[in-house]
Amino acid sequence: MNKFVVKMLTTSALALCAGAVHAAAFQLQEVTTAGLGRAYAGEAAIAGNAGVVATNPALMSQFKRPEISMGGIWVNPGVNIEGDIGVPAMGYRIDAGYSDAIVSKLLPNAYWIYPIDDKFSVGGGVNVNYGLATEYNADYNAGLMGGTTDLTTINLNLSGAYRLNDHWSFGVGVDVVYAEAKLSRRVGGLAPLLNARLAMAGMPATVSSTDFVTDLKGDDWGIGYNAGVTYQINPNHRFGLAYHSKVKIKFDGTIENDLPAGMGGLTERDGTVNLNLPDYWEFSGYHKIASNWAVHYSYKLTKWRRVQTLQAYTDSGVQVFDKTEHFGDTSRVALGTTYDINDKLTLRAGIAHDEGAAGRKSSISIPDTHRMWYSVGATYQFTPELSVDVAYAYVRGKTRTFTEVENIRGISVEGNYKVRSQVNLYGLNLNYRF
Repeated sequence: MNKFVVKMLTTSALALCAGAVHAAAFQLQEVTTAGLGRAYAGEAAIAGNAGVVATNPALMSQFKRPEISMGGIWVNPGVNIEGDIGVPAMGYRIDAGYSDAIVSKLLPNAYWIYPIDDKFSVGGGVNVNYGLATEYNADYNAGLMGGTTDLTTINLNLSGAYRLNDHWSFGVGVDVVYAEAKLSRRVGGLAPLLNARLAMAGMPATVSSTDFVTDLKGDDWGIGYNAGVTYQINPNHRFGLAYHSKVKIKFDGTIENDLPAGMGGLTERDGTVNLNLPDYWEFSGYHKIASNWAVHYSYKLTKWRRVQTLQAYTDSGVQVFDKTEHFGDTSRVALGTTYDINDKLTLRAGIAHDEGAAGRKSSISIPDTHRMWYSVGATYQFTPELSVDVAYAYVRGKTRTFTEVENIRGISVEGNYKVRSQVNLYGLNLNYRF
């Protein structure tokens, strides 16, 4: 059985939903390098390479030969936190500033498409479409709210497409998602207060700043589906609509902490908690307005409003955690352009606005905010079969000021934070046409 702390999983899941630096909540946009170069504008309508499998399976009908695409995107974030943490009722307050809490990550991807005939195509892929990672030092004063939060998902996709006629194509696919979580919270700067409470109660036990309040490691599998349609006026003008379903992840494991028995210390107990990955719609348009120039755009709606309640239970059915969130659906709008310098070199650029999901709610685990994307990219065709995509994007987050409140053994803890965030994204993919 997977081991993790049920209450911590739920608490951290809330933090995950609070938003990543470069995407709404814990959803990741970075599924292809070509898309990165145009800020993912036109993603559901552009038939560039085998990476179309990640967004709109109907686009596979545009391919006449088998293709593969393999690569990844390096995510290099920067987050600066100013603020303090304390217990207002006791007049206790200490510094909670921190830099570089968000961990750099590589997001790999691999895709393939195989046209069976003029009507049918199949394809598949592997990518990371949800995930995040924050890691604070073990002795961080706000360890109760910071700690380590690491969620990684791997999406395995198998899809098929049918070309009805010169205008309409349809596609559908199955998503099998593997999710792994590593989450922990520590006593941090609250150790003196907890030790004072223990002493007043005549208890000899003590706690240190690095003691775990809760700690988790767990994994699980979930299944979802995706579908898409494209309408092509002619080869120069195309519209695409894609839908990806929600995926239910159920973690089974144990609940425990490092606190002494007098403060609610727990040994391992079996428990479960559910975490839903939300569904989303994406509409895109592609228009080639000159022989070597095209413009494209996208609107993406993610249904975070459906992720409202997170609950944890022991195997005996006792509820150990119940919290209602106030997430809102998010919109992402992107505009991009592509320009062919010659038969070998293609340049692209894009800009996007990406809404945060948490509204007025946020967390230092993964600070949520609205974001602006600025992207550039290129494709170089070495041979008629082999090409390489490169891209860079700068994502700037809106500065956020917020208050976060947690409770530990009857003590109400308040953190006041100001967060500035940005991220640099670097992409590289190799494409081969057979």
